[in-house]
Amino acid sequence: MPACCNSVSLKRSEMLKLDSISKSFTGKPVLKEISLEIGEGERFTLLGQSGCGKSTLLRLIAGFESPDKGKIWIEGKEVSSLPVEKRPVGLIFQNYALFPHMTVYDNIAVGPRIRKLPESEISKQIDELLEITHLKDLKSSYPQHISGGEAQRVALARAVINRPKILLLDEPLSALDPSLRQHLREELVEMQRALGITFLFVTHDQEEAMSVGTKMCIMEKGCIKQSGTPADLYERPESSFVATFLGEINCLSGSVEQKTGNLVILSLGDNGKIQFVSKSTDTKEQRCYVRPEKVYFDSGQEQKDPVNSLEGTLISMDFFGNYTRYQIKLKDGTHFKISLQHRKSKQHQYSIGESVRVLFAVSDVFQINEN
Repeated sequence: MPACCNSVSLKRSEMLKLDSISKSFTGKPVLKEISLEIGEGERFTLLGQSGCGKSTLLRLIAGFESPDKGKIWIEGKEVSSLPVEKRPVGLIFQNYALFPHMTVYDNIAVGPRIRKLPESEISKQIDELLEITHLKDLKSSYPQHISGGEAQRVALARAVINRPKILLLDEPLSALDPSLRQHLREELVEMQRALGITFLFVTHDQEEAMSVGTKMCIMEKGCIKQSGTPADLYERPESSFVATFLGEINCLSGSVEQKTGNLVILSLGDNGKIQFVSKSTDTKEQRCYVRPEKVYFDSGQEQKDPVNSLEGTLISMDFFGNYTRYQIKLKDGTHFKISLQHRKSKQHQYSIGESVRVLFAVSDVFQINEN
């Protein structure tokens, strides 16, 4: 398997399988040997920067584009050569694409009417969906008279009434303000659970990807860098790109002073020593990482678990509402970040220029084994 290609094996029955999908436009590779499996009923998020190929991948699955190489299966049936209308997928666009001259009811009814279902059956299905999507009171409203969040739910209902095997969502919340986005993320998760349809959700927002997805993958330059649960990718990143893309990180490098089994004592020069668990065979120089939210100020209390400590000078404090980000300058001049949630209990008030000592658990230090 190519180095840029990652495959996910899920316990649930397989809903979508991509095998070595490649795609180029005007000679420029956009997707390179993408292999992926998504389980039935999964909420899977594709995360990456603009231009990484995630929307192109969605269009290939939907049938709007054809792969140059590779095959696509949905529920065990190869669909690579099938046209859009014959693929068992639903698609929700960024702008929802509702028909402005139709009511909410008629927008949702478009698909079943094309399939010539009896109107009584259409009415029954729509009433059930209006209940699930909390749109009963808006049945006769027009798109221009409903909110962005309500429009998103109409688009969802219009897509799922066609009973797709998998629903493709291409950044459906990107046009909304942050507070509404968070609310609708929660609604989307609730509705997916109620409907039981497999979701493939594309986004460039890290928080959105982790909060929506039960599984996720990160793409860069047409390749899948890593796949797994959000916790796996955040806590055990396989590359520095994944580690930094999913949040802030502190990097510490030094020389190995002692290695007992997998426990390493790393000398950081003027900054002292730290310990961490490592599978690396390098006995000279090593690099390790710790997330800012895993670090805390030394309160003088006895620690139950083995901890590392560093000393430095507090050089900045940034208030973000529910947490404050601190930055200290270590003895060798390295900047080290700390993120502390605000709690009710009384906390020491730190001042810029103050000498501080910070702690973090040995178990919270991790390494990235990149070639």
